[in-house]
Amino acid sequence: MTPDPSLFVKKIRHLSQALIISGAVNIGVLSLLLYWMLTERPPTPYCELKPASYEQQQAPLADQREVVEVLAQLSQLAFPQLVESLSHQQVIENGYAERDLALACLMALHHFDLQRALPRNEQPRQQRLLAWKPDAQKTPITLVVYPDLTPQQFKTIIQFAKIERWPFTAEGLFLLLKQQQKEKTVDSSLIDTFSLTPEFWTVELLFNRSHPHIDKNEILTLLLEGEWATLKQFVDRQRQVHDQSDARRQRFLLDYLKAGCPSAAVLLLKKDWEFAVKKLDDQQVIIVLQNLPKKLPESTRFAKEMLTSPRSTKVWQQAAQWLYTKAGEPIPKEWNYQQVLARFVSTKPVQDIPLQVSAPAPIPISQNPVSRTYTIQEGDSLWKIARRFNLTTEELKRHNQLQSDVLKVGSVLKIPEKK
Repeated sequence: MTPDPSLFVKKIRHLSQALIISGAVNIGVLSLLLYWMLTERPPTPYCELKPASYEQQQAPLADQREVVEVLAQLSQLAFPQLVESLSHQQVIENGYAERDLALACLMALHHFDLQRALPRNEQPRQQRLLAWKPDAQKTPITLVVYPDLTPQQFKTIIQFAKIERWPFTAEGLFLLLKQQQKEKTVDSSLIDTFSLTPEFWTVELLFNRSHPHIDKNEILTLLLEGEWATLKQFVDRQRQVHDQSDARRQRFLLDYLKAGCPSAAVLLLKKDWEFAVKKLDDQQVIIVLQNLPKKLPESTRFAKEMLTSPRSTKVWQQAAQWLYTKAGEPIPKEWNYQQVLARFVSTKPVQDIPLQVSAPAPIPISQNPVSRTYTIQEGDSLWKIARRFNLTTEELKRHNQLQSDVLKVGSVLKIPEKK
């Protein structure tokens, strides 16, 4: 049986239609997939664009350095450079800005007086202690950081540091005075500033509650022969007990005498002659004789008093050694008490002579208590001068017939006597 050709053609036609339909479906699916990919693609990120320049980039929100690194850098700066750092507000670490650390270094390393820099009603109420150990030191330094200071307070601090000639604490003034004294370049305005500190007032009050009067020069010379720790210990104690007795003054002088301060021996003879001659023990007398200046006649009188007193042989020998040295004679190798008496003590009774002792080579201070006049120095103000002499500015102006508070350097003010 022969197959029908029309049937074969019919099958081929159906197969071709199926292929065409399948191809069309595949093309449609591919078209839909391509359309979805194009329409649903996420936006191109900005990082694919051209990078911004260095000037256009966001600045760091905090300093990348650590506190220890910043402190090491600040500690190497001089006082004026640290003052400039007080305007740097960038945060370093733990909320501390560079200006906070700069202020801490100013106070710890340069004795900056923050209490004087700010008005009384703007003193900081919060403080944090920060222990820092420099590489060159074995013991750490305690820094005080004030986290509650405002930008306006920092402006006030900067202005004070730049305008005030001596913006330091009493300790800073004391150390600077010792340095200038060593270099023999003492500034009179620095002396005046230190003489207005509570520390100096406390010592002056202890000495001048009774006669004879001790000049500020002598007190200043004594203090500068000692150390700050001795003065601070005394002042801290006085703030607690307010002891103005003679015994407290004598103990104060003996402490400085033990530290090897010649002026303490001189002032002890001037203020407490009877105590020095009769109440000191033998060891204290020996220390006095070791520190007495040779040029004062009162020193010779004291040495002879000790030589004729019923004290130990060691005291006699020390007094004899002082007298032989004062006379410029060699000290005998063999001790002979009668020989020393024959050499230095007259057979006639020694008459009492008025005791007039003055401190050796005092540092000059711009004040003349005898004539009650005062020569105006650079940096003086009417308020400072009035405070020094326990007066009011109105009393000074009225006594000198001043029409204003303006003072001329070199002019002489008359100081009224207090009634």
